[in-house]
Amino acid sequence: MSTDRVRFLHVANGTCTTRLIEMAGIPGARSIWADPLYEGPVPPDLGDDELLEVRRRYLASPGGDTGGLAAARDSSHDSAANDMRAWRAAIDRYDSYDELVLWFEHDLFDQLNLIQLLTWIRRRLPSTTAVSLVCVAAFPGRPGFKGLGELTPPELASLVDARQPVGHEQYALAARAWLAFRAPTPEPLDAVRDDDTSALPCLGPAIARFLQEYPSTRDGLSRTERRLLELADGTGIALADAFPRMHDDETAYYVTDAGLAAMAATLSGAAPALLTLDLPAAEAGRVLRGRVTLTDAGRSVLSGSLDRVATCGIDKWLGGVHLQPGGGGWRWDETRQRVVRAHPG
Repeated sequence: MSTDRVRFLHVANGTCTTRLIEMAGIPGARSIWADPLYEGPVPPDLGDDELLEVRRRYLASPGGDTGGLAAARDSSHDSAANDMRAWRAAIDRYDSYDELVLWFEHDLFDQLNLIQLLTWIRRRLPSTTAVSLVCVAAFPGRPGFKGLGELTPPELASLVDARQPVGHEQYALAARAWLAFRAPTPEPLDAVRDDDTSALPCLGPAIARFLQEYPSTRDGLSRTERRLLELADGTGIALADAFPRMHDDETAYYVTDAGLAAMAATLSGAAPALLTLDLPAAEAGRVLRGRVTLTDAGRSVLSGSLDRVATCGIDKWLGGVHLQPGGGGWRWDETRQRVVRAHPG
């Protein structure tokens, strides 16, 4: 970023949006804030520097329930853009811009980043720093709108004047939601969903979708896992073909390509395996490589005759909640639309 003072610093959900901002001729410097926070640990009782290190290690590691393969939203991010310290440093130079403009969408990926970012901003920036938000869940002439990356540069430019100032209500809700997301049990986050979230209108639906990533009381599968098993049924499906179909019927969820690859690796590496994953050597180097096919055990779990957690075990973080083998754990009850404590066994 230039050392000369600029009117705007645009912080967006990924490089796709920052490129559009540049193409649209919107003045100002550009940066990102894009951590797939619904994947991997986001434990409580850590300062930002400690949490950043936890996230950096997770995203760089080959282990974990999601395989540690998830990068930020755009798989094309270079190392500098992926440096979470650089994201913070760009905003911290508040004497180099007049207004901080945040560009985020309605989906879970963006809403989690937004509550983290707003909480961080409130603690770091002077109260005199102007902060505004562009957050849309729909766009005229774009049925089934998924995100800012769908827009043309002129369409994106039209949103600048629609930005809304960020004030006490937005900061307060973000701080409460961020604390609840990192809690060791899901009840605080469910309570946020039940309360007034109108200050951040897209947050409530995103939280509801996040809670559906808990194992279901029906079969022990998260909603995303179930979708992948459904796609793999029959003759199977290439992961590259499965990726766009993972978003069918989704209005608030986003799965990264790396996250999908890691999920396929987890389910195929379970004992018993719920998927087979064939990885042709010719596809080496691709994020989404290979073909997945449902196993007999996977078919039994999908039908509900076996439970995914009881059969395969689980070691998974959902924000600050660590789901582990043994005990009852937590489950998503579709009928009650609520996370409930599962019975031990």
